[in-house]
Amino acid sequence: MNQVQEQDTKPWYKQFWPWFVIAIPASSVVTGILLVTIAVNNPASMVKDDYYKQGLAINQVLEKRQLAKEMGIRADIDLTGQRLEIRLASNQPIGDSLFLDFRHATLEERDFSLALKQNANGVYFAELTNDGSEKDTQGKWHVTLRPYGDEWELEQIWTLPTKRELTLGY
Repeated sequence: MNQVQEQDTKPWYKQFWPWFVIAIPASSVVTGILLVTIAVNNPASMVKDDYYKQGLAINQVLEKRQLAKEMGIRADIDLTGQRLEIRLASNQPIGDSLFLDFRHATLEERDFSLALKQNANGVYFAELTNDGSEKDTQGKWHVTLRPYGDEWELEQIWTLPTKRELTLGY
């Protein structure tokens, strides 16, 4: 029996398997460079550098919330379109200057604060527009109501958009 063996005469760079074996580590290197580039250009905003100081300050926050509870402060917040209205009830008088802070659950660059004005009926209000441009309020927010002097505060989580009011207080 005569067996004729075929001999492969193509050079290695024209073969499939060497390129397949080279492609696996090459794709890993490209993926690694891409991930490092993304990590450098988009740092995590949720991570706080001074977490230890914030941990120590938690008692001050708890004292402010306890004071709000003792004062019997309750706020009903209604968002209609771009107009925000707050009806406030309290056992003690509240100053004229109130602020409403919106902190996004994950994106620090979307955080904003509103200075509230009071109308003749005692209802506080603000517009969610900034120089004619509307704010993107969709998402999960930590909403904090506080006076100018930061003596007390009320906080609640609010997911927008919604048709229901948010109630802060006790």
